[in-house]
Amino acid sequence: MGWTSEDTDVVEQALQYSDLTHAVRILRRLWQMDAVPGSAAVRKMPFASTPSAVEALVMLPDPEITGRGQRRVTTADIELLDAHTDLYGRADARHGGGQFRSVFAGFLAAHAVPLLEGGFSTGRGRLLYGSVADAVLALASMAYDDQLPGLAQRYDLQAMRLAQAIGDRGRLARGCIHQARLAAVRGDGREVLTHARSAVVAATGAPALVRAYVAVTEARAWAYNGDGAQCRAAVERARAAFDRAGGGSSPRWLAWLDRPELEGQAAWALAMAGLAEEGGRAWKVAMGLPAERTRDSVELLITGAELARLRGERAEWEELLAKAKRTAQHLKSRRLARRLADAAKGVPLHAF
Repeated sequence: MGWTSEDTDVVEQALQYSDLTHAVRILRRLWQMDAVPGSAAVRKMPFASTPSAVEALVMLPDPEITGRGQRRVTTADIELLDAHTDLYGRADARHGGGQFRSVFAGFLAAHAVPLLEGGFSTGRGRLLYGSVADAVLALASMAYDDQLPGLAQRYDLQAMRLAQAIGDRGRLARGCIHQARLAAVRGDGREVLTHARSAVVAATGAPALVRAYVAVTEARAWAYNGDGAQCRAAVERARAAFDRAGGGSSPRWLAWLDRPELEGQAAWALAMAGLAEEGGRAWKVAMGLPAERTRDSVELLITGAELARLRGERAEWEELLAKAKRTAQHLKSRRLARRLADAAKGVPLHAF
């Protein structure tokens, strides 16, 4: 396939769920490969069926997570990493996953690798591994948006290994959610539901906002499998958990999950389940989404068009699709481009 032997080894080994040393080595190489814009090795990574993700749910946290390297990891180092993850996350929401992923990967290769190989205490190690996991999951989302499921899968597995090492069940749940959407790329409804339910299990005891996130994902998974009753019940669990989260502490990596985002995901699930009236109510709440989240706005307009199609309102369907195309004009997202093309043909919602 035109790969070097080293690239071939990384592509295969990145599907293994091993120890932290393995995860750090794989991440270094993935970042180096991904930092090259249009890398052929990245584009050709196959999407494979692997049971590795299940291991994260059943393995205990690592008993030893201190770093013994010469370079001392400081709080400022971790803050810089978090700041870049936030920056590229906002850029991704505004411009799409294909724009700046290679730049972010290059930053991580230069900044995060020395930290992971540096010296740090157990407490700082927890912060560091959590921060790197957030960055890797953000890269996985960008790869998914750029229709690179093989790369996204490999990023997700390594992020889940870091989350498992520090016993962070919320971040593990996020990894399971990523696995669910990748399973939908394969079109395997049962696997989608398995990963979504795994996220629910992982989030047991997690903050209420995490439980809201996994519940609305479960609703989407039930809708993907054509079960409207279970979808509706999961949406209600998501809303109840979100309401409980109002006065509590929530993880910084989930700060983007506000009421409009939750209702937007609920509207998608209800539309896919064929529950147009309930989906329409959720969609109206979701339209309060901040304007700078361009990609999410396009997703929401596509959902609105689907709800109009279900109601038989062709004029509204055409109007919303035209608005979605205008809004997406400057986005670089292969996934959304395909969704828009499918919606224009009147194809029912199916992309997870």
